[in-house]
Amino acid sequence: MTPPATRRRGEELEAAIFEATLDELGTNGPARLTMESVAKNAKTGKAALYRRWSSLDALIADALVYTLPDPTTAVLVDDLRTDLWTLLGIYREIIDSHNNAAFQVIKDDSRLRLNLCKTVIKTRVAEPLRALLLEVLRRGVERGEVRPEAATPENAQLGPALIMYRCTTDGGDITDDFLNSIIGNTILPAVLAS
Repeated sequence: MTPPATRRRGEELEAAIFEATLDELGTNGPARLTMESVAKNAKTGKAALYRRWSSLDALIADALVYTLPDPTTAVLVDDLRTDLWTLLGIYREIIDSHNNAAFQVIKDDSRLRLNLCKTVIKTRVAEPLRALLLEVLRRGVERGEVRPEAATPENAQLGPALIMYRCTTDGGDITDDFLNSIIGNTILPAVLAS
């Protein structure tokens, strides 16, 4: 005889709801995501969602915080190529996670109410990564690897811009070869000291 199922509570239920939200978001996109679809996928009632989140956007924002990597934990080793690889790998992780759920929010401009979610992505990941990439270039200047005039916010955005361009136009995967090409053929030639 099977024991009766125990009721999920607290962090266990919240994790199931976040996973369901991200799965639905990645599969169906933000426009078709509903509290009902999340509740069904999480195998819980809508009331459990509404007790915790006043809106679908608040739920998506918390689910994104739950899944997005924290760039400030990246281990930098003061090697220009390795550090660029590490940080651009975080961008790939964001795009690959949960069926591109975070990217679905970024590229969807049909619902103005997703501004909260875009703000979460910007403050949680994009801005810290941009600052870290700039710091990597500045450290490269200190080591004599990078030209002083090349340690700019614009050069720090080269890699992320190419990744986003690929995702929005080509729809191609962010492979190791693609990251190596960005680093070796675009960033390094733009910044290296002669």
